[in-house]
Amino acid sequence: MRHGANTHPVGVPPRTPPDARGPANRTGRRPAAPAAGLLAGVILALAAAGCGPSRLKTIGNEIAFEEQVLKADRPVVLEFGKGGCVWCMFMDSRMEPLIDEYQDRVIFARFELVNTWHKVLSRTLWKRYRIGLFPTVVLFVGGREKKRWVVDYNPDNYRKVLNEVVGPPAPKTPPPRR
Repeated sequence: MRHGANTHPVGVPPRTPPDARGPANRTGRRPAAPAAGLLAGVILALAAAGCGPSRLKTIGNEIAFEEQVLKADRPVVLEFGKGGCVWCMFMDSRMEPLIDEYQDRVIFARFELVNTWHKVLSRTLWKRYRIGLFPTVVLFVGGREKKRWVVDYNPDNYRKVLNEVVGPPAPKTPPPRR
């Protein structure tokens, strides 16, 4: 059998030149596939999170935090989030059923503690509540921290504590039959 530049044994695939494999190809650029995969993952995560507007009340600064959380007449479930955080957006969508169930008895809010460019927007609250991971959700009752959940997406964990604090939601009545 003749071995030449354009021939190779039957059943054996042609050999890929070493410089075409690995993180950089012949042009010195990385293949686009990993970047495309990452982009697809982000798009899917955003779609799963429900990119729509959140129904959580936005707390914009420390003064609003003092008035609307610490001095609130009802318990407050506050998500400390980070701008552009896909997992925080996902958390917002997991809070939606709770907002409906406890609508008149609990306030659901969000405080963006870190912006998209990783700048801490309130060092005071960041240090006072020692927020390290996002999203961190804190239940405030009477202006004091009652319970904390860190990266917890299970609404049943929130329901359990909220039922202890304000009682279970009223049962849904079925629509009248005709």
